[in-house]
Amino acid sequence: MAFADPQPIVFVGFEGLEVLDVTGPWEVFNTAGLIAGSPPELRLLTPDGGDVRCSSGLSLRADGAIDAHRGPIGTLVVPGGLGVRAALRDPELVAAVASLAGRAERVAGVCTGAFVLAEAGLLDGHRATTHWASCERLAERYPEVRVEADPIFVRDGNVVTSAGVTAGMDLALALVEEDLGSAAALQTARMLVIYARRPGGHR
Repeated sequence: MAFADPQPIVFVGFEGLEVLDVTGPWEVFNTAGLIAGSPPELRLLTPDGGDVRCSSGLSLRADGAIDAHRGPIGTLVVPGGLGVRAALRDPELVAAVASLAGRAERVAGVCTGAFVLAEAGLLDGHRATTHWASCERLAERYPEVRVEADPIFVRDGNVVTSAGVTAGMDLALALVEEDLGSAAALQTARMLVIYARRPGGHR
């Protein structure tokens, strides 16, 4: 879980990711932890442990290499972005995501990060969503995934996926509510000046 135990929240980083897919949920998790008095351990892991340049040109500093991470994970978060196409052609990265997911209590895909999860076989037989402009492509490429184009986020078992970009914050707030309760989620939304709840089925 994100806060109920000391297991870290791990974000997977790669070149060309969408910065808000990382920083949006990151801020939600961190703010909620500060409010609760138990800040979570947040880690950005990249293939080689080096910085990654986002699609906007901003660089993010990594906390380490994916292969160097040891131990269990509370929540694994895979972002999307323009770099997803290249990521899907990197079998080592896809395998690393599958390996990390095997140690995670729950797995989250933000925006087109769902493609990476699907490529790793983590969405087979699951309901999932992604950016509205990519839902048809996700369904065509991965017929074993039950793609739902309308929801802001979809939770199916221990896998949760969100629609595009800022919808990752809705996803993160839902996980905060699950871990810390509705009052903590509401206070987090107030601190970040965002909607406390957009319905999961909101188009």
